[in-house]
Amino acid sequence: MEYSTLGQRFILGLEVTVIGMLIVFAVLALLCGIISLLSKVLQRFEKPTKATESELSSLEIDETQEYKPVEKTGFTSGEANVLDAEDEEVAAILAAVAIDSDIPLSELKIKSIKPVKE
Repeated sequence: MEYSTLGQRFILGLEVTVIGMLIVFAVLALLCGIISLLSKVLQRFEKPTKATESELSSLEIDETQEYKPVEKTGFTSGEANVLDAEDEEVAAILAAVAIDSDIPLSELKIKSIKPVKE
């Protein structure tokens, strides 16, 4: 089939455009479905195990020691170069240091965190 007139070429261009867009959106929808499915599958494997009652009962709280409340308000920000650690791990380390040293997080300055290799 030969497209000799300008109108026929225009219609051919529209057909190619629509078919191309449909293919792109179909592939994007397929990728979205695959990513969603993989995410759900991976979440099933990564569920944290709940502590058993025996583990919870083994935790003891020293009621004779007086605990100081930690300042939970305020603005804390900063920048750190962290290697081989997740953000949650760094946050947990900072919180533990703040609680142990009785220094509020807003005043705490840590320059580096390095893993100890045994």
